[in-house]
Amino acid sequence: MRTGIAAVFLIGCATTPSSPPDVTDPTDDDEDGVPDQLEAQIMERFGPELRLAPDSEDWTRPANVEWYLSRVAMRFDQAGCPDDDILDTGKVTADNIHTQKNFTKESGSGLCRRNDGAADERFSNKKHLEFFLQPADDAAVHAGIPPSRSSEWRTYIQVRKSGYVSPTNGPAAYDLQVWYFFPYNDNIASANHEADWEHLTISVSDDLELVSVFFATHGDGHRIDDPTQLQFVEDTHVVGYIADGSHATYEKAGDHPGPVVDDHAYEGGPTWHSWKNFANLGQVGKVLGDQTWARYGGRWGEVGATDTTSGPPGPMFNGKWDTKNEYPK
Repeated sequence: MRTGIAAVFLIGCATTPSSPPDVTDPTDDDEDGVPDQLEAQIMERFGPELRLAPDSEDWTRPANVEWYLSRVAMRFDQAGCPDDDILDTGKVTADNIHTQKNFTKESGSGLCRRNDGAADERFSNKKHLEFFLQPADDAAVHAGIPPSRSSEWRTYIQVRKSGYVSPTNGPAAYDLQVWYFFPYNDNIASANHEADWEHLTISVSDDLELVSVFFATHGDGHRIDDPTQLQFVEDTHVVGYIADGSHATYEKAGDHPGPVVDDHAYEGGPTWHSWKNFANLGQVGKVLGDQTWARYGGRWGEVGATDTTSGPPGPMFNGKWDTKNEYPK
């Protein structure tokens, strides 16, 4: 089953993958049944090379969470009433973003009176999309971190046991999900929104050979099991092309059908080695290290006129966080 997979690495690079790394530390702080050391080793071996559009095609660039939080305020959307200020710019941190609470308001009286019942209280560590983050300076924040400082771009990962079985490559043992953050989505006017969380998922076998890749696009995505349809660098790192503005991820450059307009992915832009600067998020309820911001269940970016034009929730509050939702039905 594995012979064909090994062969494709010969096409993309000079050598086949080395043997799986040794796990010398069994610590599993996120209690998902996978040692944290192994999770890092899987990312270091399989993290994707992400190819972005050239500057001439796209002005929106990635960032990292700490960079973004230092430049935004937290507010609370009150439909029909003035929004509430929760945390001022400069006061939003990874440790407090998920500890806020607020009451909704009653607008029917015309007085925007604050409710005070238990059912009216909202907590920012739940999926309550009334909480949102608003940049203090749109022009400075929306562009993200420029390619000249690409070492500051960071990816965010989870590794979990896999239930995916490829019809050609057999069962996967682990799903590596790699998330990346952009402060702005500049796709098309009717679908533009602040903040953009995108990802792809790489499924690997127990002996750490590639089984499958899921490319996430616009809330959906497509899966590729055939390695001859993929590109690789440094033996094992699959290449993902990030579309101009929308940031959907594809396996090759060119035009790709989108839900409203086509996506465009390009060669010749900045190249991002995702495995060189990443943070392991852990799992829901067992967030690792100082990535406490991942417990925040509100919106990243402002609330727009529709859900499509509003900032999204973060990775742990995205339906694709459970990788089973990416398996064929």
